Amino acid sequence: MNEFRHQPLHNNWALIAPNRVRRPTLDAREPDKPDSSDPFISGSESKTPQEIYAIRENDLIAASWQTRVFANKFPLLALETPPVREFSGVCSTVGGFGAHEMVIDNPKPHKHLCQFSALALKNLMQTFRDRISALYHDERIASCLAFKNQGVYAGSSIRHSHSQIVALPFIAPSIDTQIQTSRQHYNRTERCLMCDMISHEESEKTRVLIRNRSFLAFAPFAPRFEFEVWIAPINHSSNFTSLTKDMLIDLGEILEWTLKRIGVALDYADINLLVHTDPPKRSHQDADYFHHIERFFHWHIELLPRIHSLKGVELSSGTYICTIAPEDYATYLKELDLQSKGTL
Repeated sequence: MNEFRHQPLHNNWALIAPNRVRRPTLDAREPDKPDSSDPFISGSESKTPQEIYAIRENDLIAASWQTRVFANKFPLLALETPPVREFSGVCSTVGGFGAHEMVIDNPKPHKHLCQFSALALKNLMQTFRDRISALYHDERIASCLAFKNQGVYAGSSIRHSHSQIVALPFIAPSIDTQIQTSRQHYNRTERCLMCDMISHEESEKTRVLIRNRSFLAFAPFAPRFEFEVWIAPINHSSNFTSLTKDMLIDLGEILEWTLKRIGVALDYADINLLVHTDPPKRSHQDADYFHHIERFFHWHIELLPRIHSLKGVELSSGTYICTIAPEDYATYLKELDLQSKGTL
């Protein structure tokens, strides 16, 4: 049985998941090729676990799906596992409770994220929104992670284009850190940290890539990876599930503009797409933790190209090495002539 283990020195969680060793692996050296045995292509809907959710062009035609969601065949977590906490000395374990859903995000098997259309990206974001909202109805769920691993160096293990949603019985440490830093900023200023970052980026202009009605895409001031880009709603919003129909359209468009340029600039390198949203308020949790969270937490998306692996100095220090200044790669992406590259 999978289980979480907490290590108090670094205050981190590890998920021990022996069942994941049986999942398929992807050889980075093997070129993409058609695979008639692919269980995720249109027309093979009966080969997957039971469908949980789908967006279809025609609800009467099963194979007309644009996205499909079902339970992961090799799940990290399961809703049937009791979230029982046990202690062993100064360490502790929690049963592997949660949810792990597979999102088949494109009917085309080998479609690279940076080649997705605005409509495909809008559909993916809508799928994330609707599934996170549904999972939050389970009072035992404390936070949700929605992400896409594009390519083997970004963590993908199958060739067919897919994303994932993981629901946890605790607030993910990455989200907790953002809550804590945002709360500290709010306590000092009575303002949202991300709102202030957006205001600063728009005044500086050097790291801003593009702005539309609803969103700003910018290179963060201190990136972890070359060509890292964040996309955040311009108007304050704490929860990704509050996306409206018009905002979904705007998000699809700004994601397409940004990803297309990252893809061309980096020759379609591997990349991670991460959604960071606030956790649901729970009556059994500390009320002070959630006090004013809707005012100071601001959801956003991070795009992390994986053109090199992490080095020892980065792992040991927690300080990332970026060989290109964000101002420089932001300018490069803005000025990139896609027509000359033959991509339009």
